[in-house]
Amino acid sequence: KTLIQKSITSIALATIIKPSSVILGGKPCVPNSQPWQAALFSGFRLICGGTLIHPSWVVSAAHCRKSKGGNVIFPVRLGEHHLRRIDWSEQLKLSSKAIVHPEYNRRTLNNDIMLIKLLTPATLNDKVKVLDLSTNCPQPGTKCLISGWGTTSTNYPDVLQCANITIINHNVCRSIYPNYINENMVCAGKMVGGTDSCQGDSGGPLVCNGKLQGIVSWGPYICAQPNKPGVYVNVCKYTNWIQETIQNN
Repeated sequence: KTLIQKSITSIALATIIKPSSVILGGKPCVPNSQPWQAALFSGFRLICGGTLIHPSWVVSAAHCRKSKGGNVIFPVRLGEHHLRRIDWSEQLKLSSKAIVHPEYNRRTLNNDIMLIKLLTPATLNDKVKVLDLSTNCPQPGTKCLISGWGTTSTNYPDVLQCANITIINHNVCRSIYPNYINENMVCAGKMVGGTDSCQGDSGGPLVCNGKLQGIVSWGPYICAQPNKPGVYVNVCKYTNWIQETIQNN
């Protein structure tokens, strides 16, 4: 295996086995400024982020689903800011099903997208909102925002973190990760390094121009390296699948 392939495998596994962890190079989000942010749990352990895109549906990364077969029930928290503090804005939801993209590839992380149906719909308010999907594919240089409870450095803060990053030219991304990048993926970050999504952020949103542009997917095991941007699911390529899946379920 190449180094990148090992990194892909490592980050997918580490995202699952690391407990609640936050964005490298970011800062605490303004409370409830990302009202679509979801937190996915395994028991009482945070495993991934997600995005509320419909009162009954959260989208996340397929590699967040731990088991290879059968249905997986995720406890999902909405309206969350501080993981260890109960706020009136929080909504704890059970899920009724998790639907992984039928062409998801565990080895390459192609089609790394999953839809989670909530057992009961979320109550929408100023603290819990849905985020629209971007139907337009991203342009290089677009300024975007990532959020999550993933690694900040060696610490695992409890408060949701936010960071500004930029969409990277697709050909540049291909040259950085040869043979691993396709049209279903988009790279974003800061080429100077220092800011990135990391372990624990997987499945969380990449928001550009007020819409869901990407889903945190993979990258080198050591996050925020210079010239090593993070790789995200390119949501514009999946809007039809998302809409059809929601309609059929």
